Amino acid sequence: MIGKILTSSQYGWLKLLPLFLFFLGGGAFLLHYYGEGISLALMDSGLFTVLLFVGFLLLENVFKYYKPQQENLWLALLLPLMIASLVVVTGRFLLPFLMDDTLFIKASMMIRGALILLIFMGYVLVLIVNGKLEDQLEIRNREELIGKMAKEAELFHLRQQLQPHFLFNSLNSISALVKRQPEKAREMILQLSTFLRGTIRENENEWVSVADEAASLQLFLAIERVRFGHRLEVDFEVEENCLSYKLPPLLLQPLLENAVKHGLYGLIEKVVVKLSMRKVGNYLEVEILNPFDPESISEKGTGFGLESVKRRLYLFFGRNDLLTFVRSNNIFHVKLRIPLLS
Repeated sequence: MIGKILTSSQYGWLKLLPLFLFFLGGGAFLLHYYGEGISLALMDSGLFTVLLFVGFLLLENVFKYYKPQQENLWLALLLPLMIASLVVVTGRFLLPFLMDDTLFIKASMMIRGALILLIFMGYVLVLIVNGKLEDQLEIRNREELIGKMAKEAELFHLRQQLQPHFLFNSLNSISALVKRQPEKAREMILQLSTFLRGTIRENENEWVSVADEAASLQLFLAIERVRFGHRLEVDFEVEENCLSYKLPPLLLQPLLENAVKHGLYGLIEKVVVKLSMRKVGNYLEVEILNPFDPESISEKGTGFGLESVKRRLYLFFGRNDLLTFVRSNNIFHVKLRIPLLS
């Protein structure tokens, strides 16, 4: 109930209450120890404690907006001295209204001033160190924000490159089909529009489920089957317990596109491309295998597929060992490991 009534500023003052009571009690104890009565000691200590906290407030507001540099650190000594002098002079003026022992007041002012100066200098040191730490934290947060924005911009750029890259290849195929097989060209255009519509929706998400990515890959394969007809067969295996796992959108499509393109190039018989997804330890493991003819001159490409996937994996996970590939026995084998999100 109290928390609903008090404002945030009142909470700030409540945090200072133990420190206020410490100075009040400590000052009263010392004054009483040196001969003042308990009531006078409490009033005397209360007055200087209030003045002390006014000095704290002044110093805090000064160093909140001004942080002394190395060449003007003398201000860190001058300001506490000035405010300590002001506190002592004010106390010297007000104390006679509380007590008649002017001799004690005069004799104790030097000690009071030295103690107050030491307290203010210690407080200024705390404020300077705290300000430096806040500046370093702000710089680090700013650098992290800039790094995050740069990473997101690069990821967006890589993802936006996927559509023109695939679209260019598909349009070439449609162009080849228009005269020879116009019905297939029309079918491919419809499937291409469906695929692109789905990838636009996926681009809005940073992560998609394996089930959604698999559906997108099936759309892609439907387009490729129109393009290559009976020559293309894809063995598509996804373990059911993997369907809910998350991965970056359109991560597998360029790998599968490379497998189809390089698997069919130079071969005239039916080509089987294998794609499997399963959970291995704390990873979603994806394997893509396609045959290739080592004696044929491979179709030249930009290498965009593998490099874009490798770069996206590094931006997401900070690792370069998640994508590997080998060529053996006329089979090109790509293995991709995606760390599972907790």
